[in-house]
Amino acid sequence: MKSVYPRAGLALLCAVVLSACGGGSDGSMLLQGSVGGLSKPGLVLINVPTGEKITVAANASQFQFTRLIAVDESFEIKVDTPPAGATCQVIDGKNKANSFTSYRTQVSCVTNPWVLSGVVKGLADDGVAGNNDGVTLANGPDTVYVAPSATAGGDAAFSFANTVGEGSPYGVTVLAQPSNRTCSLTAPVTNAVPGAGVMPAGNDNRLVVNCVAK
Repeated sequence: MKSVYPRAGLALLCAVVLSACGGGSDGSMLLQGSVGGLSKPGLVLINVPTGEKITVAANASQFQFTRLIAVDESFEIKVDTPPAGATCQVIDGKNKANSFTSYRTQVSCVTNPWVLSGVVKGLADDGVAGNNDGVTLANGPDTVYVAPSATAGGDAAFSFANTVGEGSPYGVTVLAQPSNRTCSLTAPVTNAVPGAGVMPAGNDNRLVVNCVAK
């Protein structure tokens, strides 16, 4: 007759292995993952099979559901509510739980990008070859050169090549003056500093630069 002791020992060993891995039918594994690019509050994630929702704080680098899950239990993590002014996507959010899959989910977020633009008034071509008749503007490291309008006396439109994230501050300055004009930002976007503001939920074309003859 075969001994029952080897089988009992094998069962005990399996139980120990499952416990070490965080498994078990009652659920003892954390469902978690990493977060990148989240600079705004309001992100809510949901584990669809259980209906559990969690709120992820701005600038968080990871998330963790409170309900423990069991080995081979299905999970599906989705964005239930995106943060205001940003979009987020879930990578590797659907699987069956084990010691590898239960923590590999990634949430990647991008703040909504908008174009910063405006007009320059008063630029004029003096007709002298080699003279710089345009003005160079800067928003941090991002610069744009604005030449006089093709229509004499007309406004010259400009826009920065790099977008600005929604809710992010910006500060535009005159980096280089024309040879025949003096230019300055004359329409304050905020009540404090001309050319400074916070990017709204859309493109911002409120910048105005006024140039006058020297």
